Amino acid sequence: MHWLVIGFGNDLAGDDGFGIAVAEQIKKRAASDLAIQITTEVISTRILAPELLESISIADAVIFIDASAALNDGRPQEIDLQSLIGSELEYGSSIFLSHHCNPLALMQLNHTLYNRNPPAWLYALGSCHFGLFENLSDTVAALVPEVAAQIIDKINKHTFCEQA
Repeated sequence: MHWLVIGFGNDLAGDDGFGIAVAEQIKKRAASDLAIQITTEVISTRILAPELLESISIADAVIFIDASAALNDGRPQEIDLQSLIGSELEYGSSIFLSHHCNPLALMQLNHTLYNRNPPAWLYALGSCHFGLFENLSDTVAALVPEVAAQIIDKINKHTFCEQA
């Protein structure tokens, strides 16, 4: 099984760098975890763009990681994107005309272009600290290893269940 993990956000805007920090933590853990090295591609990026479709189109499962100003409870949430494929986009069709988009738009575009609908999740963390500073807030920084471990556990659980 080939997993794709995409951490995104602006690492120069405080807690908006959460997705990138978690992706980097997963990369570090993969250095000592052969199962993760073999089964998982990890991408850190500031924006989601249609150029990611090449990697998404060959993935058996996709995990996106991001901070969100829309969530205010400060707890990580796991959102099943696969169940939302085919639903209306809240951003409208103009999202495909810009250079960036959101996880659901990418998964819907993948489904439209490649007729593939792999399992996909968004790990989102509510925060309100998006100022111009390079560090995550202490609260969010403390959650990075926890969320990375949750994602690695999900990958290991699904990978080894498939092999059994």
